[in-house]
Order: sequence, then structure tokens, then C-alpha cells
Amino acid sequence: MPEAAPPPGQATSRSTQALSRRALLGRAALLGGGAMPALPWIASCAAQAAPREDVATLVGAIAAEQNLIAAYEAARSANASQAARLDPVLAHHRRHLAVLKRHYVPGSGNRADEGGAIPSQVAARVPAGAAGLAALRDMEDRAARGRMADAAKAGPALAQLLASIGACEAGHAMTVKGGAPPVRSRSDAEALQAALAAEHAAVYGYGVLGARLRGTLRQTAKDLWNVHRARRDQLVSFLSVAPVAAASAYRLPVQASSARGAAQLAAALESGLVPAYVGLAGVSSPDLRAFAADSAQRASAWAARWRSRSGAAAPSEAFPGLPSAALSPRPEPGE
Repeated sequence: MPEAAPPPGQATSRSTQALSRRALLGRAALLGGGAMPALPWIASCAAQAAPREDVATLVGAIAAEQNLIAAYEAARSANASQAARLDPVLAHHRRHLAVLKRHYVPGSGNRADEGGAIPSQVAARVPAGAAGLAALRDMEDRAARGRMADAAKAGPALAQLLASIGACEAGHAMTVKGGAPPVRSRSDAEALQAALAAEHAAVYGYGVLGARLRGTLRQTAKDLWNVHRARRDQLVSFLSVAPVAAASAYRLPVQASSARGAAQLAAALESGLVPAYVGLAGVSSPDLRAFAADSAQRASAWAARWRSRSGAAAPSEAFPGLPSAALSPRPEPGE
């Protein structure tokens, strides 16, 4: 039975639809045939306005970047000799601000009722010399912590941006720091040397166990070997006396005769670093204490991951690396 003729006006519409379908198919053929593929990477390159619930978080991050820019501009005026160090960091903050404002999209309506308008930049006074650099470092530390907290509150897309900015700011804190943290006493130097000796052993041990691993585990071991080499070099840079030398060989706590043994050895190496860094956390320099606390946490986390790989049980201690005498408060003189 022949198909009925379409009503007047629909013939043109159908022919247009057919042409559109043929055009889409032609594009699909150019891209390799088949259906027209989705291209999510195109959408991801375009800045989108922050969702309503994220606007207050975004405004806070914008305000923080504006204030950092003001502080760096003031620091640059007070410390002209530090321009080569400060200018790249200032450029980063200006880029951060530009991208954050791109997400705010002020032209898309009145955003004030969604979380607040962008506040004005706060004028900053930064002293000259080392005090000014220390002030900038503290500001970067606070900003990095703020972006970490913001990332926990924001939606996934904005959280990634905020986490990336926070990571950049954490690096800035080291960039503007200038110089190694002070080693103020003989006991500080001894604690540094103990941590350095532990890192020497870890570097040696990872070199041994890497040969027993394959695939991703071997790459992980190689990455951590490089991490411990970097930590070793940092500790050496902190010392103003001759650093303790690495031994030609170390007696390892576990024989890495298999992949499981290699994972057990890695866990033992990381666990062995924890008491050394906990000891370093008791020195007088705040910067060294922060470095030690961070290192102890990282070593403990990697020890747990390697134990999981090897099937070993978790340790029972609640205070890893802490001497039992430190569990009670130290008496003050005269008590």
C-alpha cells in the first residue's frame, strides 16, 4: 500500500530534518564513523558560573586572592631586591584571581543574594626584610588551609579548582621562605642527624626491594625511593655541620625474597622513619617541627599501605614513634 502523501508544509520540514541527519552522519564519518561522539572535554574547557550553594565559598576565595595580591604588591615595594622571588608568585595569584572571577560570572544576574558581593581589596602593609617574607609565608599557609577547607564544602568542579590553588599556595609558602630553618642547639642537630640516618637506611632499603616488585608496585617503590632521596637532601640542607654519612650497606629488618617480603620491608622502612621524625618534632625551630610532623604522618601512612599489600596486621600502638615517657606531661621546674 503506497504511503500517504504528507500534509502540506510537512514535506519541507521532513526534508530539512533528513538533511540535518545526513549532515550529522557526515560529521560522524569524519570523526571515524558511527554515531556522533560526545566530547565532554569541550564543555570542561568553558568556565561555568558557580552553583548557587557555592557562591559564598567562591567569594571568600576571591577575597583571599585579592588580599594576597595586595600583600605581594606591598612587599615588592618594601623589598625591591626580592622582586625576582616575589614576581612569579604574584603572577600566580593574579591568574588565580582571574580564573576564580571567571567562575563567579558577575554579569549573569545579581549574585549578592546568593552569597554576597565580592568585597574590595584590603590594603596591606608588609615590613621590609626577613619579617616581610615571614609575613607572606604565614599568609600563604593560611590561604592554603583555607582553600583546603573550601574544597570540602564546594561541589566537585569548584573543589578541584580550589584544591589546585591551595596546592600552589602551599608551594609558595616554601618559595618565599628563604633560607633553611634555624638549628638552634646541639640537641636540634642531633635530632636532625638521627632523621637523616633513618632516611639513608630507607633510600638503601627501597633500592633493594624494588628489584623484587613488578608493575605498579615497582613504580610505587621507585617513586618513594625518590621521595626519600629528596627528604634526605632536605635534611642535609638544614644542617650547618657535617651530615652523617650513609653506610655502604644496612642490615635490613625483613628479607625481600618475594613480592610479599618486599612489601613487608617497605612497611618496616617507613615505620622506622616515624620515631626519627617524631623525635625531630621536639626541636626548638617551628619550621623544623612542621617539617618533622608532616614527614612522620607521610611515613606512617605509607607504612599502613605497604602492610595492607603484604597482608600484615596493623600495629597496636596508638602513639607511633612516641617514647612512653612522653605520654605524661613534663613537670615544670619547682614542681
